[in-house]
Amino acid sequence: MKLFYRILLKLLFNLIYGEVKNRKEKYNKKLRLITLKFYNKNYKLFEIEQGRIFTDCNTNVAYISQNNNLMNFSFQQNKNKLSSINYNSVLKYGTPKIKKKIRGNVLSLIQGASGNNYWHWLFDLLPKIEIISNNKKIKYFDYYYVPNLNRYVVDTLKVYGIKEFQLINSQKFKHIEANKIFFLENIYLKKGGFQKQFENIPKIIVKTIRNKFLKYKNKKFNYKKIFIDRSDSKFKHYQFYNNDDLIKKLKKNNFGVYKLSKLKIFDQISLFNSSRLVLGLHGAGFANIIFCKRNAKIYEMIRKDEVRRNAIKTIASHSALKHKKIIIKKYKNFEGYNQLVFEKKYFNIF
Repeated sequence: MKLFYRILLKLLFNLIYGEVKNRKEKYNKKLRLITLKFYNKNYKLFEIEQGRIFTDCNTNVAYISQNNNLMNFSFQQNKNKLSSINYNSVLKYGTPKIKKKIRGNVLSLIQGASGNNYWHWLFDLLPKIEIISNNKKIKYFDYYYVPNLNRYVVDTLKVYGIKEFQLINSQKFKHIEANKIFFLENIYLKKGGFQKQFENIPKIIVKTIRNKFLKYKNKKFNYKKIFIDRSDSKFKHYQFYNNDDLIKKLKKNNFGVYKLSKLKIFDQISLFNSSRLVLGLHGAGFANIIFCKRNAKIYEMIRKDEVRRNAIKTIASHSALKHKKIIIKKYKNFEGYNQLVFEKKYFNIF
């Protein structure tokens, strides 16, 4: 029934907007390729006149030309891999959302579901603003198509002089058309599996983001040792079943305990810059370690089945930090959820 409904929607919206095709389109006045240079590396900026963007805010972002061709720089995720445009959902299901017309030029800063994650915003998407703003070829954009209107998105873009009224929320408007749409190619992600590629974050990107935002730290925190408490996470498998006992013991060992969701971005920057030791469960909040001072100690607690993930180790290395992984055991609680258990032996490490 669900498949029938999707096919029916596709036929309806194809009548309204036309069928999206997978056809090669040559660059011309309405489809331009601009090369931008950033620290001796070239990046491709694509410009589509009267172009469209359609996203499911999950695994697909389709860039569509005025001729209804799907552009080969579209984003599509299949089985946790960045795949070819043959897998883009618009080829199968069309663009089943009412289109919002934008009068002006729009820069796209979306990347499927990962764009809603603080880590990916900081290292995958925000650096695109840095690259573009450092090139005189591009003067300005009227609007910015963003993953959401979370405070960290709004506040970080303000640093670049971008105001909140210029932001178009892709969660609300999944299908847009603009006078001109711009998209800068992925900075380091290529076709293939995601997890391994997250280790390829360029050192210059880490350094640039650190230098850009560190100047906005706004206060000092007293604790030199901090624990990142994820007990408010919606993902129960990233929580300790003995979290309360753990926090009591950590506080006795002079740890400050913080939930990053309760702190604004510039407070988070200040917190990590004040800390000499960071302890926490593997997650996006570790992106903030790039704001730590040199030689700070980073203890990443990680599940055994994720121990090969090295993105946090990579940015720690780029930032001259001392990184160590602590493997955490799973525990099935009374509700049947797999949670984590922090063992007493780990206290000898700190």
